[in-house]
Amino acid sequence: MPTAQTTSHDGDAAPAKAIEADLPVERLKQVLIQVDSEARPDQRGRFLVLTHRGPDPDAMGACEGLRLLLSQGFGYGVTVATVGQIHRAENLALLRTLKLELEPYEDVDADAFAGVLLVDTQPAFGHTVVPEGALVAAVFDHHVPPPDPDGNGVRARFEDVRLQTGATCSILYEYLRDAELEIDLKTASALFCGVRYDTADLSRNASPLDEEAYHALFKLGDREAIARIDNPPLPRHYYSELALALGAARQHGPLVLILMGKVENPESVAEMADFFLRMKGCSLVLAGAAHGSEYILSLRTDYAFGKAYPLMSRMLAGMGSFGGHGHIAGARVRLEDDGMSSITAVERQLRANALAVIGSEDDDEEIPSEGKSLAE
Repeated sequence: MPTAQTTSHDGDAAPAKAIEADLPVERLKQVLIQVDSEARPDQRGRFLVLTHRGPDPDAMGACEGLRLLLSQGFGYGVTVATVGQIHRAENLALLRTLKLELEPYEDVDADAFAGVLLVDTQPAFGHTVVPEGALVAAVFDHHVPPPDPDGNGVRARFEDVRLQTGATCSILYEYLRDAELEIDLKTASALFCGVRYDTADLSRNASPLDEEAYHALFKLGDREAIARIDNPPLPRHYYSELALALGAARQHGPLVLILMGKVENPESVAEMADFFLRMKGCSLVLAGAAHGSEYILSLRTDYAFGKAYPLMSRMLAGMGSFGGHGHIAGARVRLEDDGMSSITAVERQLRANALAVIGSEDDDEEIPSEGKSLAE
């Protein structure tokens, strides 16, 4: 259930219609009124919305939902900024097809806003930038909180973290519904895509709220645009990295390990994890590759194997930062340098950890492993 630290305050901002006092959207409104009243005069009336690096459809859709709520519901000025490149074809298609207005974070003066609101992430997550000294007014997320719940001392005034909800977009849909706001075509389409991809069309981690949001938003969205987003043209490097993954993949009982060395597109790690989970006899996939100064990991499990978050924690064994929900988890490990020796050392340790988790006696140190090749 959402929690909030709220203080009643009579301010100028008000929703378009009266909202029941016990609803989360009303408590959020009161928190933002208080935060705005505490800000400097040059900051008042403006809020900054942020999410994790390289945002996915759930993050981008939730940003659009929050933009609508803050601007049309509460009367605030809103800037949505993102950090990092967007690589995956569907994510780029969402951005371009719907013409989302996302400002580069480096071009934004975070000190010009009364506060920051985070969606699809939390302050302590390693893939999230929180401006130094900024007041985090609110957090909306559905991932398991990290071991440090205060995010190195950063705590939001209002928190709505729902672990049983499949998509952050579903949470923002509820706020818009309860505020009785009309959801425009672009926002509905963005929110729908977030619910669609994070729940795999309601087949994964879906709650009753996700189901309601999925069907309501599809009716309100641009169906032609949604179809274009779901079937974008794929770049050539997708196929080269698919070939790399096919060559690197090794199966150890229910586990498929895909440790690919270096990749051009960091999103290919998650794509390969999704792709291999469909293989007969596979219940657990750990895919990883280096991109820049980080080693990126994606973990997927089927319904028989259990939740991904605790499995990722055991496989990392303290090596990096991670997050997850349901049957999906992701992680990043900082590399000492971008040389192959550093990458190989990380992959060797990850492989040993993963095999220990499933109880395999295969202790061969070669990279790639001498597990059963999928090409054999």
